[in-house]
Amino acid sequence: MEHSFVTKDRSSPAAVLMANQLSKRNEVRTRWKKDAKDLLVAHEFALSAIYRAIDRFSERKFDPRGPSVEGRMSLTAQFLQGVEPCEVAISEGLYSQAAALLKQEIETIEAMHEFGQGTRREGRTPRIGGRLVGWGPIYGDMNAIAHVSRRDITLQLVHVELGDLAAPSLVPVYNYELAKLMYGLHVFMIFDIARLNHDLFQELYGEGLDEEEFRWLFAATRILTDAGAVIPVETPTSS
Repeated sequence: MEHSFVTKDRSSPAAVLMANQLSKRNEVRTRWKKDAKDLLVAHEFALSAIYRAIDRFSERKFDPRGPSVEGRMSLTAQFLQGVEPCEVAISEGLYSQAAALLKQEIETIEAMHEFGQGTRREGRTPRIGGRLVGWGPIYGDMNAIAHVSRRDITLQLVHVELGDLAAPSLVPVYNYELAKLMYGLHVFMIFDIARLNHDLFQELYGEGLDEEEFRWLFAATRILTDAGAVIPVETPTSS
């Protein structure tokens, strides 16, 4: 038996909602692309650096080193699989979802640091600030947005006003300042996952990122600084 709920134009309400959301997401991305300018370049530079380095070392053999190496490699793969969804969520105005992904990126960085230090404890949330010194407040903000625990933040993310009417919106609402904050954070997390892998490659192969890859990384951070995007209180140190 076939089940369907359709309107007069043969489109289901669910299909209409999702089409409206997709249309608005595309509109938000177009606005963000215009406003973001070189932040998009910074993202490309940072991601290119880490992927190029991984690709260079992918065919090399190394002696197994136990759970520390395996853990860092697995976390790197997990992080890189999540780059595209995180970039899309920020660029298309899905800020609550983006906050959850950014929170995970921060935790991944800290977990990799703990593996490198030999302090990683299975089943425990990594301690924020072990590597990302000064990032505790930003992590707290992302946590608040992701868990919709503050009414003022929730209203800011979905509240729209049309004349005398004010109500939550079922489609994304563009917020430049929030997008800039989140995108800067996202780019910096990619930068730092590259730095952590530089340490890992040196441990395994006696060499890490090359000169060109480091040029891309630091070009990305210069763009963040020039744009006034998020930058940590202290630059992360080597593991």
